Amino acid sequence: MEEKGEKSILDIIAEHGANERLDAILFRDPEFQKLECKIGKEMGAFSRLGLSKKERRTVDMLLSANAESSAYYSAAAYLQGFKDCASLLKETGVVK
Repeated sequence: MEEKGEKSILDIIAEHGANERLDAILFRDPEFQKLECKIGKEMGAFSRLGLSKKERRTVDMLLSANAESSAYYSAAAYLQGFKDCASLLKETGVVK
């Protein structure tokens, strides 16, 4: 994943795969649906805690930072897997 400048074709392909294709696959996955349901239940429990606006904002900021970090990590892992696959194809002579 490039930090600045233009995106490489590999970054564009990986971004498409990680964002669009993977979303379509995950939203049909029963395990992913269970996890989403669990998040919904925890959100309900969180809402019932009666936290102040400042406390809710602090928790929101923490969760947002964690989600952003996880998304970046997942995209980087996807891209690295794509690069590893390309290297393997080259090493085995499937692709020149």
